[in-house]
Amino acid sequence: MRQNCMKKMMKKNEAIAAILCIVMVLILTIRSNVFWDPRNLHSLQASFVPTAIIAFGMMLLLICGYFDMSVGSIMLLSAIAAGKFTMMGFPMPVVLVLTLAVGLVMGCINGYLVSILGINALIATLGMQYVGYGAAMLLWNEVRTLQAFDDAYIILGDGEFAGMYVMTWVLLLLIVLFSMFLKYFPQGKRLYFVGGNKEAAKLIGFHDKRILFLAYAATGVLTSLAAVFRSAYVHKPTQYMGEGIHMTCFIACVIGGGSFAGGKGSAAGAVLGVIFMSLLTNTFNLLKMSPELQNIVVGVILVLVVTLDGYRNIKKLREQGKI
Repeated sequence: MRQNCMKKMMKKNEAIAAILCIVMVLILTIRSNVFWDPRNLHSLQASFVPTAIIAFGMMLLLICGYFDMSVGSIMLLSAIAAGKFTMMGFPMPVVLVLTLAVGLVMGCINGYLVSILGINALIATLGMQYVGYGAAMLLWNEVRTLQAFDDAYIILGDGEFAGMYVMTWVLLLLIVLFSMFLKYFPQGKRLYFVGGNKEAAKLIGFHDKRILFLAYAATGVLTSLAAVFRSAYVHKPTQYMGEGIHMTCFIACVIGGGSFAGGKGSAAGAVLGVIFMSLLTNTFNLLKMSPELQNIVVGVILVLVVTLDGYRNIKKLREQGKI
């Protein structure tokens, strides 16, 4: 019964996110004559894919009832580290593995701080955001002279197959794997149980600490993978990569059906939420809106989605007689 209600709610949230995306496309089609231009669609695709990959990790954490403020600095550190590994003369496969290892280490540290030591997720991941940024800036002084990555690395970002970027095909594969993991694997189903009812999860023997640790580790690896694609697309690391991406992922995941209270979320919801945010950014650019107005719009959307999420959680608790 509870599972059916959860499925209906997720489908409802996904439908709302899909409607929002359709509305944005209609607005852009009417207001801009270059929205359907192939160059704009390629640019939209390139900005959407890395964010969606990070959103998968963020959705995993939201399902558990947690979040990660450090994904921006992990992305930055990973991209700059990839540049450093390239300058050291490592071949592309080794650069890729070492870069993903950077995200894994950062994710494991976050997981250890939050799940094992019990530090508040906001404090722990915000602290790691500063650590990651500081480490990235130390490396940046050595990497800033890099003119471009090797061609074998660059093809990960701007290489195409059947009319779409290689990274887009990787994203489609991740959507399938992520959906199957949450729907059919016991470990995926446990995420919902741990996030929706932590006390009950403990009573029946679910190792919520281990599950949360692995969720943070997975988020770190996914963020590094996004950094690889993004840096490969622009041909070199930049010192502004990942800026503000944690808030974009927060908003996208909540719009797509995730909740700060945990127990809700899906792969489709994460993707739809990111599509909406990417279309919103594309609207800003095509309509040449000022940065100040962009900040106001994003801030209002953030307040609205958090308020709506809080309202839904309070309503649920009242229905259960807990408040």
